[in-house]
Amino acid sequence: MKKYNLFFIIFLFLIINISCDNLKEDYNRPKYEDPVTIAVVGDVSVLRESVENIFFGAQLAAEEINQKGGLEINGRKREIELVFKNSAGNPETGVEIVQALKNQGIDIVIGPTFSSVAVEMAEACIEYNMLLMTYSATTPELTFLNDNHLIWRTCPSDYTFGTISAGYCHDSLELNKAAILYRDDRFGSGLSNIIIENFTLLGGTITATVNYPVDEINLNDYIFDYQLNTVFGQYIDVLYIVAFNSEISVITNKIYNNAKYQSLAVKPFIFVNDGILAEEILTNGNPELLDDVLGITSTNEGNPNYAIYKNNYQSRFGFAPAPYSEHAYDAVYCVAYAMQRGNTTNPLIIKEYLQEISGEEYYEQTDEVLKINVNEFDIGRNILLKGKPINYEGATGPINFDVKGDPVPKIVIWGFENKEYVELSYYGDTL
Repeated sequence: MKKYNLFFIIFLFLIINISCDNLKEDYNRPKYEDPVTIAVVGDVSVLRESVENIFFGAQLAAEEINQKGGLEINGRKREIELVFKNSAGNPETGVEIVQALKNQGIDIVIGPTFSSVAVEMAEACIEYNMLLMTYSATTPELTFLNDNHLIWRTCPSDYTFGTISAGYCHDSLELNKAAILYRDDRFGSGLSNIIIENFTLLGGTITATVNYPVDEINLNDYIFDYQLNTVFGQYIDVLYIVAFNSEISVITNKIYNNAKYQSLAVKPFIFVNDGILAEEILTNGNPELLDDVLGITSTNEGNPNYAIYKNNYQSRFGFAPAPYSEHAYDAVYCVAYAMQRGNTTNPLIIKEYLQEISGEEYYEQTDEVLKINVNEFDIGRNILLKGKPINYEGATGPINFDVKGDPVPKIVIWGFENKEYVELSYYGDTL
């Protein structure tokens, strides 16, 4: 009896292990044809829901490209395989990821999420001759790196957003006094400084700047009295808020419940940064503040390519895309088109074609350049294989990379009228 039991246990153990091996090998893992591996890096453990949503944007792009026949490099069919990495909001972790990817022979990185991680990762990529294209790190520091044209992004720089935010309020709305409430990190302080510089240069006055902590706190429980009493302590026309989308609803409710704010005879405008969704404020923010809220974005809701992307995203994953998921989507497409144009997977050659496949400098030189929309990789690939140029216009709209690797898109100022989203003003490209 004991021998029989022992034999049965050994047999069962072997069956389970064989089954697990099969699961590891086959379960939910597509088989790629001669894959080109690209790393997608994000700060998952800091902002899990949003970053995973962004990752899905990159995944959708790779799936569409592969479904349309993939790349054709040197006569070989190649498919895109993505590997996802968590930089954990830590620049040291980001650098370690770059080093590990280089050791694995992966030379192209999409990401990371945060400006506080991106600069150090970019410097490591430059050292190792790797190409990095971030989808949401907006710090101006990336623009001015000595990067050998290896560092790119599909999101505009905070210098663009800060300059336009200051100019619209001061010049278009004739607002002269402002205060700033910002998250205490590289992104928050960087964008705040740009707003201060431009607002004061135009002749305006910044009455107060104050930050709120972001490490290891629950904003719902955090008391904002000091910050809000400071910014509302003097008369202001506008309060600039530099925050994450996940934070803005809490902040608007804290503002509404602040005694200083309620005591104001004339309530100031509240101007929020790019990456904050009007839908988030409309759904979860304080409804009493809606008429005073203004925002800025590079994602034009009226852009037909964004509408197609959003519909495809929802059909694929069952929920709406988060901010910057469309930028990750476009990053994968831009890299793929530059690979196809250069007939290579070498980042030192790919970098030479990124501006060409989606750059104003190139498509203005000829009337024969065909605009390629989202989910049209087969069309774009076939045109490139004939040696003809394309202009990729993505889910974010016109990208138009400049010589520094920054996009020059259409910028939209938005607000609310009768609790409905409205676009108020436009800057930049109008295609």
